Amino acid sequence: MIEKEKINHIEHLVAPDKAAVFFPFFKNIIDKTKYQFVRLKISGKEELNIQIMAEDENRSMVIEDCKALSNIIVDEIDLADDFNYDYVLEVSSPGIDRPLTCEEDFNFWVDNKVFVKLKKPINKTKKITGILKGILNKNIKLEDINGGSVLEIEIDNIRDINIIWSPEVTNLN
Repeated sequence: MIEKEKINHIEHLVAPDKAAVFFPFFKNIIDKTKYQFVRLKISGKEELNIQIMAEDENRSMVIEDCKALSNIIVDEIDLADDFNYDYVLEVSSPGIDRPLTCEEDFNFWVDNKVFVKLKKPINKTKKITGILKGILNKNIKLEDINGGSVLEIEIDNIRDINIIWSPEVTNLN
């Protein structure tokens, strides 16, 4: 097994809805590789559409990485006695509008613009755009995009959160 940094995934963000059931299975596979899990989405009934976003330790994922990880996953599925589904597998990078799915993301992407979808409204809205200011005590801090007030949002109230790419993005480490 490859020794790598432990990632503090926020399960409802990394594997929303139906994917939560399958998350341990795929996490076990990816944990044996050099890649980090970013997101798992699963849809379909007769045939599962499995979408996996991943990246390497440098937060990169080129086409050769996608192919390599896809081959590893297919081989592991073929060997698994407890995975009896027809499926289509898609492995990709998180992209420039990447989702934030682990505690480390909320500190790495500080000072970037994000779009947040909430489960329960805050100030009568379920969609918020702001500047990410980090995470503290399971709450993310989000600055109003016009500067000014800082909003704290409980992680459990977040349905989805993505970077909004723009030319003025400040953190491309």
